[in-house]
Amino acid sequence: MSDAFAEMMLGHLVCLVQGNAFILVEWAYLGRGKLRWPVLWAELLCMGQLGLSLATGMSFFNVQSVLLNVLYLFVTAQLFGGNFADKLTACLINGTMCLLVENTVNYTYSWFTGVRTGEAWQHPGCLIALCAANLIVGAAVAHSLYSWNQKCALQPLQALVMSFFPGVAVVLNIVLMVTGTQQPATRMTMLLTFGMSVAVLVHIAIVQMFNDQVVQRQNSRYRAQLEQQRAEALLDSYTEQRRLTHEFTNHMTALTALLDQGDLKGAQAYIASVSKTVAAGTTIMDTHNPLLDSILSKKYEEAAKVGVNIYFDLCDLKRMPFDSMDMVIVLSNLLDNAIRAAAQALPPEVHVRIRKTPEEYLISVRNRVQEDLLLEEGKLPGTTKKESGHGMGLANVQDVLRKYGAEYTVSCRDRWFRFTCAIPCAVHDMSTDNL
Repeated sequence: MSDAFAEMMLGHLVCLVQGNAFILVEWAYLGRGKLRWPVLWAELLCMGQLGLSLATGMSFFNVQSVLLNVLYLFVTAQLFGGNFADKLTACLINGTMCLLVENTVNYTYSWFTGVRTGEAWQHPGCLIALCAANLIVGAAVAHSLYSWNQKCALQPLQALVMSFFPGVAVVLNIVLMVTGTQQPATRMTMLLTFGMSVAVLVHIAIVQMFNDQVVQRQNSRYRAQLEQQRAEALLDSYTEQRRLTHEFTNHMTALTALLDQGDLKGAQAYIASVSKTVAAGTTIMDTHNPLLDSILSKKYEEAAKVGVNIYFDLCDLKRMPFDSMDMVIVLSNLLDNAIRAAAQALPPEVHVRIRKTPEEYLISVRNRVQEDLLLEEGKLPGTTKKESGHGMGLANVQDVLRKYGAEYTVSCRDRWFRFTCAIPCAVHDMSTDNL
C-alpha cells in the first residue's frame, strides 16, 4: 500500500511540475493580458486540476489524463495576452515540449533498466526523472521564448517553414509512443528518441541564430539610415547657417539705412523679423543627449514647415533609458503622427513633455485633433495615411515599449489626443548607446 501511495503521489507531482512548466512557457511567450495576476489564476487552475485528479482517482498517462491536460493548456492560455493564434501556438509549444520530454525520459529509463516502455511510468525513478526534466526543460524553453519575443524578426511564413522539422519529430515520437509499449527500449529506439529531441533543440538554436542575423542586418540598415538622416540634418543646418551668414551684410545695411532715417520702430520690427526667421531655422535643443536634441530639432523644423507649433518642456535627458535606435523609433513615430494630426486641427499645436522621477521617465505627447477619436483599450490608434507601409510605426512603438517594460496610456477628449508612457530608469542598465 505504501509503494502504491508513493507512486500515486509521485505521479501527481509530475503533473504539478508539468503544469507549472506550462505556465512558465505561456507567461514568457504570451505575456500579461487584460486579466490581472494571470500566473496566480493559472496556478489556482493547476491546483484545481490536481484536486480533481485526486478526487476521481484518475490514473496517469492515459486518454483521460491527456484530454485533461489539453483542456488545462487551452484554458490557461486564455488568461495571458496575445491573439488566438498566439494562444494556439503556446499550446502547441507546450504539447511538443511535454511529448518530447516524456518520450525521451521513458525510452532512456526503459533502456537502462530493461523494463517495458509501457511500464516505465510505474517506476519511482522514472517519475522523479520526469519531474526534473520537465522543470529544467520548461525553464529553458520559457527563457528562450522570452528572448525570442524581444527580437523576433522572422516573417510569419518563415516561422511556419521553420516549425516543419519539429512537427515531423513530434509525429515520429507519437508513433514510437504508440507502437513501442510492449517491449523494453532497445539502444536503437532509445537513441532515436533521444536523438530527435536533441535534433529539435539544435534546430531551434539554428533558427535563433538565423533570427539574430536578420536582426543584425535590420539594425545595421536602420543605423545607416539614421546616420544618413543625421548627416542630412547637419548639412541642412550648415547650408542654412551659410545662407544667413551671406545675408548678414544685407541685414546690417538695411538696419543702418533705417537708423540713418531715424526709423527706430522700423529697425526694431526688422530685427524681430530676422530673429524669428533665424530661430525657426536654427532651433537647438539642449537636453545633454545629442541624438535626442537632433531628433527634436528636426521635428520642430518639420512642424514649422506645415504650420504646426511645438512646445517643449524637457529635463536633463542624458541618461534616457533607450538605446539610440529605439529612441528614434518611439519619438520619431509619436511626433510624426502628432504633427500630422495637429496640421489638420485648429489651433495646430503639439506639446511634448519629458520628466524624470527617481523610478522612471515620464513622456507625454499631446496634440490637437479635428475631432475626438474612438480608442480601443490598450492600443494605439490606427492611421488614415494611405502611403504604402505607413501604419507600422505605431506597432513598432508598442514593441519597443514592451521591450523596456514601459506602461503607456492613450486618451482623446475635448479634441486633445494624449499619449503618456512611463519607462523604468532601471532598464537603462540593460540598454547600450550605439551612437
